[in-house]
Amino acid sequence: FTKKMTAVMEREFGPIPHGEIKAAVEAAYGEYERHMKQIREKGAEIMAAARKEGRRIIVLAGRPYHVDPEVNHGIDTLITQFGAAVVTEDSVSQLAEPFKTTVLNQWTYHARLYAAAKYCCSQPDMDLVQLVSFGCGVDAITTDETREILREGGKLYTQLKIDEITNLGAVRIRLRSLFAALEEQEET
Repeated sequence: FTKKMTAVMEREFGPIPHGEIKAAVEAAYGEYERHMKQIREKGAEIMAAARKEGRRIIVLAGRPYHVDPEVNHGIDTLITQFGAAVVTEDSVSQLAEPFKTTVLNQWTYHARLYAAAKYCCSQPDMDLVQLVSFGCGVDAITTDETREILREGGKLYTQLKIDEITNLGAVRIRLRSLFAALEEQEET
């Protein structure tokens, strides 16, 4: 990455001392690792509290831009109103054992999504809701693979299409249906 970044930067800005680019790359990767550690620690804290309180945990999986409240319409808050705790795929994906997918798994977000789905399958109190935007064409592939991973693990698959939300009433109904189906599963 450092070599490629050096070539790009020098093409755009002229010669830059190699040491500066290397230091910037190392600092960026270091910050990324600190950020991911914070997310995982917070996720573990939320999951521990939910388990202590006997609450269901929902992994709300979406692309990084889905975190923006203007994009996700406050779906995380809706889920918590149903009494569940919410964590992201980033906070649990590292907990899954490596496994093979049926699709080419070359993107980091997709890998985290599939791993989070797989991890949910090993946790009786955990389920996954996937946020998708069909403006992003590869979501058609990720939905099929995620659905299959969850189905094989005996879990329900719930998808919310962000770009189809005009009001939260429909989302509330989908989530209410999910929680009712989960309750029914627990009773049987």
